[in-house]
Amino acid sequence: MTSNRNKSSSFLSSAYPWLFVFCGMLFYCLNYFLRSSPSVLQNELSQSFHISAYQFGILAACYSFAYVPMQVPAGMIYDRFGVRIVLCMACMLAVIGTSIFISADSYGIAGTGRFLIGLGCAFSYIGTLKLAAVWLPPNRFATAAGMTTAVGMTFGILSKKYLTMTVGVMSYKQALAPALFVGIALCLIIIFVLKDRPKNQVTSSNDMQAPMEMKQLLHALRVIFTNPQMWLIGIIGCLLYLPASFLDSYDIQFWKTVYHLTPEQAVNVSSLTFFGWIISGPIIGAYSDKIKRRKLPLIVSGFFAAALLCVVFYLPNMISLYGLYSIAFTIGFCLGSHPLCFPLGKENNPIQISGTATAATNMLIMVGGMVFPPIVGKLLDLHSTQIGANGLPVYNASDYVFALSLIPLGGGRGIVH
Repeated sequence: MTSNRNKSSSFLSSAYPWLFVFCGMLFYCLNYFLRSSPSVLQNELSQSFHISAYQFGILAACYSFAYVPMQVPAGMIYDRFGVRIVLCMACMLAVIGTSIFISADSYGIAGTGRFLIGLGCAFSYIGTLKLAAVWLPPNRFATAAGMTTAVGMTFGILSKKYLTMTVGVMSYKQALAPALFVGIALCLIIIFVLKDRPKNQVTSSNDMQAPMEMKQLLHALRVIFTNPQMWLIGIIGCLLYLPASFLDSYDIQFWKTVYHLTPEQAVNVSSLTFFGWIISGPIIGAYSDKIKRRKLPLIVSGFFAAALLCVVFYLPNMISLYGLYSIAFTIGFCLGSHPLCFPLGKENNPIQISGTATAATNMLIMVGGMVFPPIVGKLLDLHSTQIGANGLPVYNASDYVFALSLIPLGGGRGIVH
């Protein structure tokens, strides 16, 4: 009996920290739902606010306008004020932004809502890593980081399937409404369940780093951004990450217009790309660690991704549906090398500022999410020659191929660098 009680106690003590990390993962899942929703709702949002593709791109990018610049400050804010309060306030900010976006009756108000969503969600991934660093042993940190990414992407797949099914029978506002209740429930879970650190942990022995003073942070940023390698890593990572921006904004409409897929088939193609990405991330990462090289896997996978993207964009008539499914999965698998940019950023800077270097790398990579949707939207508007009955431009297959050629060209430039 005593032995069973001890085993039960041991299991609970080992599972308890993962419960807190899981709280952070739930917020990251909500982030993926809110972030990727415009790709499914492009037609609905364009008609609701009577906007062009460029204006839609700006609306989608409003999330990144807040998300990207907050990547570096977010870590410092967590270090200064603790995870529980900051994560709860960030989640509430995302809920407020969602509420504004859902109730918006004008383009400007909707953009404000998207901006607040991005501002709150900027704390989701970093907060989960912070919880993992505080509550888990050091040898479980990478596992938690990988799980968070995989769970988030999986939820992104489920989110697109959910929105595709519901937006046909209800308005996009009704389809997004459950996110409000989930967000409020998460806020309550975080504030009443989450703890900043174990009771017996006076100082965080396994934390990523001690809180930085502003002077130290500015010095670290100066070291990072005067390092030419960081800019090269950022450019390569940004170019290789363009397909992710495509998945968040234009992919569903592209598959429907160019390949004449049903909404369900379009979501399946998008989902397979995500699945390939999820599976390959740990595999390519482990292979890179084994051969102790980062550049080679990036070049090889980037080359194949760029080649396959060229096939997808320029040879649509030669690909069957199941061939497209296979290519989408393979493209996602190749894109799994993208996280290698993070160890590159860490290894090209002093170890004392490795945490800040990682956050700065993420910020540079995510810049693509800020500039890609508006640029693609502008190119769509410039190339389109048709006007619909509602006075809005009508975009055909050649318009999408022209505008989205940025993706394979970007991937090609990435491997050249």
